Amino acid sequence: MCDVNAYSEAIKEFRDRDPLEMTRKAGAEYDHEGRKILLKYLNEPVEVDFPIGEIRGGETLNLVKNDKVLILQYLTFSCGLHPKGTWVSFIQLPDGPHHHAPFVMEAITPLARDFGDRTELFKLAAAGFGGKEASLGDCGTIIPVFANLPLAVCLWEGDEEFAPNANILFDVTAPLHLTTAALWVLGVEVSRKLRGIVGQQYS
Repeated sequence: MCDVNAYSEAIKEFRDRDPLEMTRKAGAEYDHEGRKILLKYLNEPVEVDFPIGEIRGGETLNLVKNDKVLILQYLTFSCGLHPKGTWVSFIQLPDGPHHHAPFVMEAITPLARDFGDRTELFKLAAAGFGGKEASLGDCGTIIPVFANLPLAVCLWEGDEEFAPNANILFDVTAPLHLTTAALWVLGVEVSRKLRGIVGQQYS
């Protein structure tokens, strides 16, 4: 997961960018008077001061360090493309096969375990982050993580023969906004938040 060095590096790269260009490509807004970039993360309003990179989230969004690094990286590297609505699994991302096993262990297996037989609870949790129901699996939702970077989460209910299963899908344009390593962290954080788990803050 993200560490203190990753956070410092993300701020450094953010400071070197043009705030207006970042705002345009990220699907955000720029407050010229306050020198703030205004965007939504997991359906909650977020403010990012430029150039210092200080981030403030909405009242109900508990931003941990991983979230802050992801927000800065998205603003810094987003290419401006809108989602295509074509979904790929993590293993289909660039270098995805090399990190697929830990992604399944950290992000996907816990979703199947906690929500596989509680789909109504899953729907409620997803709705809290702006999730919209989708025809994916037995129960699916599309979560607007960023303006140009949604995630799809789908569940398959278990039965006497098969255990519950889950998956997290990425829009085909996702690697043009974040690296595969960052998308790994993003998937894990979304999984954690759906399950009500707060990640590490770091000092």
